[in-house]
Amino acid sequence: MKLAWGFIGKELQSALKSVLDCDLFEVLAKGWAQAAPLADFADPAKHPPGERSVVELGKHDLSRELHPVIAVTIGDCPCVEFKFTLKVTANIGGVRLSILDRHIVIADPGETWASAQLSYEGTPLHEAQESRKIGIPGEIRFASPGIEIPRIGLAA
Repeated sequence: MKLAWGFIGKELQSALKSVLDCDLFEVLAKGWAQAAPLADFADPAKHPPGERSVVELGKHDLSRELHPVIAVTIGDCPCVEFKFTLKVTANIGGVRLSILDRHIVIADPGETWASAQLSYEGTPLHEAQESRKIGIPGEIRFASPGIEIPRIGLAA
């Protein structure tokens, strides 16, 4: 049984890696694009094409829940699926965003750290883990045209 649970643990780790295999800054920028202070930048009447703006967002957190599933089959036993919840939170000490034509084109984040906790059916499987705080050097440039700021509440 211990061998089976060891294997299941390795498969869970592999599933988590595949779920987390993404461009972290693109995920963060999509969250920033939804922030209320950026809503006006989606309106071309308020910010005409070609206008470049810089917006600063103070300290904030962005969280996301991921739901990896491990399907286990042992011999002739029916397949059993275990659905886990991984809550990942990015803690941002502040960020400066450069906006052009309704898109975030550059981000200059300050101090950043992350925390994560894995649970099963609402029960945490461990204490929340937190990374060390790091200062992101330089700026992050997003591929053209950038990360779109949605036109929430505006007629398209």
